[in-house]
Amino acid sequence: AGEPQVVLGADRAFTFDHVFDTAAAQHEVYEGCAQALVERVLKGYNSTVLAYGQTGSGKTHTMQGSNDPDSWGLIPRSLRKILRESESMRRDGWAWTLRASFLEVYNEQLRDLLYGAA
Repeated sequence: AGEPQVVLGADRAFTFDHVFDTAAAQHEVYEGCAQALVERVLKGYNSTVLAYGQTGSGKTHTMQGSNDPDSWGLIPRSLRKILRESESMRRDGWAWTLRASFLEVYNEQLRDLLYGAA
């Protein structure tokens, strides 16, 4: 109760954290929904970002962006922060492991986008 939801039919409710306007810049999306999660990851917590929407709605662009660092999506921005911080942490004696998944669910089929051809 009190959380933003989209309800489909009588029994399918989806709670969401953020909605961004189509004119939102990549840095706004990162700062609005991923930056705090990255900070938690750096403290040892697990985190998940899920982009959901119809085909052509911009999920891949939001997650990946383009080659221009100003237009990087959530994944390269998050990795940049994590890898920069990891160097500082390593100098302070930290040892850690990074595990990442990049998955696509399409027509109820799961595809690992980091592994290659599935």
